[in-house]
Amino acid sequence: MKNVIHIIILAFIAASCQTQELNVDCKNLEINIPGRPGPWIAFNDNFYCYFKTDNDKFSSGSNHQFYIIDKKGQIKSKIDVPKKLQTFYYDLYIKNDTIFTTEYYDHNTFYLDKNNNWIETKKGIDLYYDDKDYSVYSLDFGEWGGVTWFKDKQTGKQFEIGATTPIVNKLGESYYLTAGKSVLKIDNPKKLDKSQEPYVYQKAVLDERFRREGNHSTNGAEIIFEYENDDYFNPTFSLATSFISNDKLYHLYKDSISTKIGTVENKKLIPSYEFKSEIRPFQWNYDSRNPIQNNSFQSVQFRTDKDSVYGIIEISNNDFKVTYFNNIYKEPVFGEKKMNGWLENTFENYYSNFSALTLDQIDNVEQDVNAIDITQKHKISTYRLDGRNVKTPRIYRKIESDKLRLIVMYYYSENDQKIQLISFEWGKNRNKNQSIEDVVASMSNKEKGETIYKQKFDYISNYLKGKLGEPDSSKSKKYGVEQKWTKDEKIVILEYSQRDVELTIYSE
Repeated sequence: MKNVIHIIILAFIAASCQTQELNVDCKNLEINIPGRPGPWIAFNDNFYCYFKTDNDKFSSGSNHQFYIIDKKGQIKSKIDVPKKLQTFYYDLYIKNDTIFTTEYYDHNTFYLDKNNNWIETKKGIDLYYDDKDYSVYSLDFGEWGGVTWFKDKQTGKQFEIGATTPIVNKLGESYYLTAGKSVLKIDNPKKLDKSQEPYVYQKAVLDERFRREGNHSTNGAEIIFEYENDDYFNPTFSLATSFISNDKLYHLYKDSISTKIGTVENKKLIPSYEFKSEIRPFQWNYDSRNPIQNNSFQSVQFRTDKDSVYGIIEISNNDFKVTYFNNIYKEPVFGEKKMNGWLENTFENYYSNFSALTLDQIDNVEQDVNAIDITQKHKISTYRLDGRNVKTPRIYRKIESDKLRLIVMYYYSENDQKIQLISFEWGKNRNKNQSIEDVVASMSNKEKGETIYKQKFDYISNYLKGKLGEPDSSKSKKYGVEQKWTKDEKIVILEYSQRDVELTIYSE
């Protein structure tokens, strides 16, 4: 029924895309991809996109996947992301008909070759626009502000203005900079402030963490539009991008009512097209090169009121393509009864065959029930295996309910990939999309959450007693209990706390 509702909604959205001044074409696609979207671009009849999959309790690391999706929403390629790009901030853009990614802090840069492999190349320069007269560079220094430099190609002199990573368009002989909530017109870059600290590739890219005070001046530029009445904490206006069509400068923007396309007249935005559906176009603050690499096209991402529906707008001259993606991916929910049955059968298998258990065998067990692999790329160890040569564990997740999830960590030896330790951990289902109301409710029902863990502990304890007998030791702690069995050259430990339940098995 929900899918039917989505189809009806998206059909209405598509029907609402009509305009006379611009050729606006809307369509909707269904995709099935785990994770949340990062930077996307549209290029050569494909969509190139990052998805960030959650790391559950392992919040210190990032886990990005990169996909190529065709115009029908089908995955053409899933591409490994290099370690240097497994960060929180990265840029995705097109230069010279090639896909590039530049990591934000260290400028590590890769391009996608014809075989869809990421190839490391020269660190990315902060070039935003280039023509026969000027090269335009820009940097964002965070709380220190930003700077945009115009470098005169004939004299080498640089002139700067207080605009941060702007969208640059040239119409006639004038440059237009869209930055923040304003649009600046520059007829002659030589009238800007002469730069006392010009842009230098060595300093800005190759040296460590270049910083300077931003330029807050607009000397030499005309402010043709500026939105001043917004609430900083509850903004209702945003300029997503600007583009040239039919020899006019258009702006894609959102106000308190809807998203529109319009032009500036007498320092006011005059809408020429209004989206009937609720979309919120945006630009990641670290993903700024894509619209402005001297291409005759650009693409802009947007969100909707539904977390699972988002999209991309392709702009090429007067053609405007809007694609809505309905992501139907749902991580399987096992339910308590099925999960308990899986645990009993799996523990029996693991306990009986522990000395011969290998990584391939446990992969088959987990993949047979479509568990989610959340193995981390950073080093993870356990004090219980001190002195043993073990790899970072293989980690699988299964959702038991809207409250609980099970993470199983498999530590294995580096040489023969035999399993050395298995840890089952029941904890909070972090994969659930929570509203503010959910968070407040969970805080006020702390005691109820603790009861869930106590019930899980009692169930597992009774199961183990039936299989292994009474524990050799049982310790009551301030916030929980630990039970321990030593039998058949194996150690089994069951622990309960106010925030999780953990069952561990390893050889003596």
